[in-house]
Amino acid sequence: MTEECETKVLGSPEAKVVQTKTLNIDEPLLVCCFPSAGVVGIIAANTIIEQFKMTEIAHVRSKYIPSAAIFLDGRLRHPFRIYGHEGKNLLVATTELPVAEEGMYAVSSALLDWAWQVGVRETVVLDGIPVEGLPTDRKVLFAAEEEKIPELEKDPELEMFKKGLIAGIAGSILSETLCRDMVGFALLTPAIAIVPDPGAAVQLLQALNRLYGFDIDVSELVESADQIRKKMEEMARQVESMRRPRREVGTPAYERMYA
Repeated sequence: MTEECETKVLGSPEAKVVQTKTLNIDEPLLVCCFPSAGVVGIIAANTIIEQFKMTEIAHVRSKYIPSAAIFLDGRLRHPFRIYGHEGKNLLVATTELPVAEEGMYAVSSALLDWAWQVGVRETVVLDGIPVEGLPTDRKVLFAAEEEKIPELEKDPELEMFKKGLIAGIAGSILSETLCRDMVGFALLTPAIAIVPDPGAAVQLLQALNRLYGFDIDVSELVESADQIRKKMEEMARQVESMRRPRREVGTPAYERMYA
């Protein structure tokens, strides 16, 4: 399915894409997943990559990406990787590390310049919206360029993100799609801010399944989400019990002392 090719480098000296393999793909969808609330993007990316057995075909190099060693299954990997799959006509770009604010333009421009060269005409960002505690309403919101909105509105389970700000590298990429002959949009859902939130990733992956017919299996994520929900509910009960005023032995229940 893949073959080694001459290394292709696209981008400025501040950020460049190094392509190491080539795929026979035609106008693939580019899915971008970055660190966010509940590490939702990373969970979604790993699920897609593992289930489809995607091949790493390129990586992004930049002085704005922290110098760190990433190990996956004991194997050293580039911090910012791009995976591909011929049969699914799909690319996934992901990194576990934050991109420095001053380098977001350089990195997003390099990525999308390369993506355009390999035929990408549509880019979607998967991201979490941080909320306190366990989200009770798992809606999937979308923010899109004008031409994509009618298609997204056909899905009754999607709701327009009418007003807001998408910051970070995700926002930078969406901003750069506006400057190219490329459609960009985001799928967003509320996510636990402080711990991994597989439940939020489930919502985003199911939305991708409906839009593109990918048939991504989310059963393991659902099970993980149930476990996390139970742990958080237990934590909430413990915190609540600690907040309840304590009274000394023999003190009437109506006598309380508040600080």
